[in-house]
Amino acid sequence: MDGGVLNQIDAHRDPRRAASDAGATEAMRRAVGSTPASNSTARSALDALRHGGWTYLVYRYRYLACFTLIGFASILVELALIRYVWPKAWSWPAASTMAFLVGMSVSFVLNAAVNFRVPWEHLVRTFGWFAAISGLSFALNMAVVRSAALVVGDHYGLLRLITAGVLFIVGYSLHRRFTFDMARDFGIAVYAHEAEDVPEIYRRVGRNCDHVHVDLIDETMLPTAWPVRLDVLDEVRALWPNVPVSLHVMSHYPRHWADETWDRVDWYLFHVEAQDDLWDLIYACREREKRVGLVWRDGIPIAALVPYLPHVDFVVVLGIRQPGVSGQTMSPRAIEVAGTLDRLRARYGFDVMFDGGVKETNVSRVPAKYIVAASAVLKAENPIGVAHLLRTGAKYERRAA
Repeated sequence: MDGGVLNQIDAHRDPRRAASDAGATEAMRRAVGSTPASNSTARSALDALRHGGWTYLVYRYRYLACFTLIGFASILVELALIRYVWPKAWSWPAASTMAFLVGMSVSFVLNAAVNFRVPWEHLVRTFGWFAAISGLSFALNMAVVRSAALVVGDHYGLLRLITAGVLFIVGYSLHRRFTFDMARDFGIAVYAHEAEDVPEIYRRVGRNCDHVHVDLIDETMLPTAWPVRLDVLDEVRALWPNVPVSLHVMSHYPRHWADETWDRVDWYLFHVEAQDDLWDLIYACREREKRVGLVWRDGIPIAALVPYLPHVDFVVVLGIRQPGVSGQTMSPRAIEVAGTLDRLRARYGFDVMFDGGVKETNVSRVPAKYIVAASAVLKAENPIGVAHLLRTGAKYERRAA
């Protein structure tokens, strides 16, 4: 299905370009001495890996799958300790509680180090939430086990596995909400102008992103901006049908762009220095059940954001000095602002998004849950590999510390 969508988009945009591309491809095949069939097979295999529905499912549910395996392993550790290690003289409550504490510690270490890649500075807070939620889950688990034992007899190991499985989704949901709430969400950036080649971006990245971040910039913010092409949003929707689409409106008058795109966008991101009424824009987004955020950029005081913080879902830190220009280096001031906002987010209930200048060598310094990148991924030899490195950027924290 993906190949069909790509072909339709290419043909719709420029039929002559499709013919030209086909001729260029054939010439390249002759130059390297390869056959069309062999190249077609290799390309099909690569596309299957990159764009196949099963790879999207693996990417989408990667945390859940790893969390499940770690949880199962930790329970097996508990049962092994009770059966083979702890003294037989220990009472059942003492043996099961001590085994749970060891198993919980194993589970936390593996989840923090391997699955969610928790940065060093968040370890204490993360462990506190992990212990509280795991303790609550264990207490409920034990209550169910004791009740079930009255009916089916004393089969602790089997009952522990079954009841843990039943309560698993509740525990996992709480852990994702409170314990591992800083797991990265990666967005690939796409420009809403006539020079952007959305199908090519999809070919390079596939479904290996958590959201698609569409940058719209008009002449009110950048006098030399390319003409805006809103049908980029339609191409994005066709290629990434199950992925949230955010629209970063780089305009001093964003309301008319919002009015033209309500049915094509899930999240809206407006600049705090916009001339349109931001309260009216926030209300319009809420009325249409859209998530909304405000954007900070270099030269804007953080204080300008404060009145809006309780009312937005995101605060975007623009990591580059010039909006709308890809490939710039990250601003040190932007890192400082992101750190300040990260300390405020729990109080006001928003998430921090960082857009611009992010690459695999500096992502560890970015204190943001949502990461947006374009050139660092698309210009890489292995774009999917870089996308995964950005998503798991906290793994570099130890090197940077």
